[in-house]
Amino acid sequence: MSIRHPVQLLVSTPELLITASDSRISTFDAITNAPISHASHHTGLVRFMCAYSDAATATNYLISTGEDKQLIVSKLPHLEHVSSRGVPKRANALEVTEAGEIIVGDKFGDVYVFPLEAPADAPPLTGDDEKDAHQPILGHVSMLTSMALLPADPANGWEHDWIATGDRDEHVRISRFPAGHIIEKYAWGSKSLVSSLLYLPSTGPSARPATSPLLLAAGGDPTIQIFSLPTAELIGQFPIAELMLPHIAVSAQRPVPIPAGRRKDKRGERKAGAKDADSAAVSEAGPDGEVEMEAEAEAAPSGARQMSDLPKGLVATKLVEVGTTRENGGVVVLVSGCTALLFIPYACLLAPAGVPSPVTPSLLPFSHPILDVVGLPVPAAAGSLSELLVSFDVTRASTAAEMDALPPVARVSVRSDDLSLAALPTLTTDAVLFETACATTATQPAVSSLYPLLSLLHHPGDAMEDGEGTGEKVDKRNRGKKRAGPVDSDAATDSSDARRPGKRAAGRAETLQRYEDAKRKLATELAAALTEGEKAAVQEVESEAQSDAAAAGATIEGAVVA
Repeated sequence: MSIRHPVQLLVSTPELLITASDSRISTFDAITNAPISHASHHTGLVRFMCAYSDAATATNYLISTGEDKQLIVSKLPHLEHVSSRGVPKRANALEVTEAGEIIVGDKFGDVYVFPLEAPADAPPLTGDDEKDAHQPILGHVSMLTSMALLPADPANGWEHDWIATGDRDEHVRISRFPAGHIIEKYAWGSKSLVSSLLYLPSTGPSARPATSPLLLAAGGDPTIQIFSLPTAELIGQFPIAELMLPHIAVSAQRPVPIPAGRRKDKRGERKAGAKDADSAAVSEAGPDGEVEMEAEAEAAPSGARQMSDLPKGLVATKLVEVGTTRENGGVVVLVSGCTALLFIPYACLLAPAGVPSPVTPSLLPFSHPILDVVGLPVPAAAGSLSELLVSFDVTRASTAAEMDALPPVARVSVRSDDLSLAALPTLTTDAVLFETACATTATQPAVSSLYPLLSLLHHPGDAMEDGEGTGEKVDKRNRGKKRAGPVDSDAATDSSDARRPGKRAAGRAETLQRYEDAKRKLATELAAALTEGEKAAVQEVESEAQSDAAAAGATIEGAVVA
């Protein structure tokens, strides 16, 4: 049975509305919603799209990349294939400069620049040749999660183009572009991963009053950080956690461990050590040893192999600028796995600390999680400052009938009178968009496919303990360290000795065991048969007992060991 795949990406131009559902990209007329073209140039889920208009040739392009690690350039509006290039690693960010340079940031923290037009005679590259052909202009030690271009602004203090990049380890770096090895600034203030960056240019001297350029950063923090440019100084933080956390409906899933004996390396081959161990086991167990092992793994209880949900967390995935001025505009905030959309007017976002704002943030809840949001070029409703198109996760419906009836997208208005969000009624022309925007798939998309940033909130080594994720305090000291085995409580002088971590616990357990052996020999008048280790154990334990008694103000008489 096939189901509708949700629209995971939305892009708009003055003339077009572009959607991506699974690996299929579709274009629609921005005014009438009439379908123009569909194409499936990608072999995997499309993760990022950017539109670019070449003024010299009056040609519009669409640049896309996804799970197949292909960078594809198509002509708009009919999605004619222009070029396809492989990227070294899977992309985590995609931008296009005004000159048509394609900037790709990957999951390994590197940033690459590709020309819009691929070399016509370039042969396909694989392996090490591909790595050598693409040299990054900058790199992060951690996974890169966001990127924003900052064009040169001599009037405000920077002569060169800049690029701001954020990573999983709370860093926001501002580097020169394309000479990324020159680091201009660091924007300090984030405490978690930075998954969204938004550049707000200066309003210029014509505005009254003139405003300075700003950089907004959001992600796993409970606030949006506001940095002043060009100094990258943190000038404010706006809290969003209390507004958005009650509406988060999706959480990351804990990955299923790979069964022993079936681990593979990056090339899909069995590791040499595991292969040698398996061959030795097969020689003893017979030629079908590995088959039996895999069958045993498959026969394990299904509940043990099912993925369980991790605690819900907040991660802002997109910041969208709305309006043309700082007086009547604002920022729309999209949070991964959240069923509500948040609009923060500039008058509220940029209000000085302690000064009450004349307007308040506007929250618009929906019934299903929102996957993407984009501004529409032409507002259709009267009284709208701007209109947005949001896409929903239709796979979260409880029944098949509800899934079929749920519209994949909806229109939202930012009202000009009170700067609030309002859902707009469905237009007659929207029916065509609803019918053709979604691709079909045989299986339900995984949470990691539709909400990839949620998994970044939890490091792979984090272990869930009793009480974690429920608001209870969890003692995480000595997590992951080895603990000693059970020890006789009568022989232990301290109940905490049995839970000492690491080598110390093993040594303590051995000492107590020798002490027990010495006591049994002393009780049977075999003191002369005590080993040196047993004598040392008796002296150590009794010395500790005397020290504890002296501290308590008492005296004891211990055994004398020759």
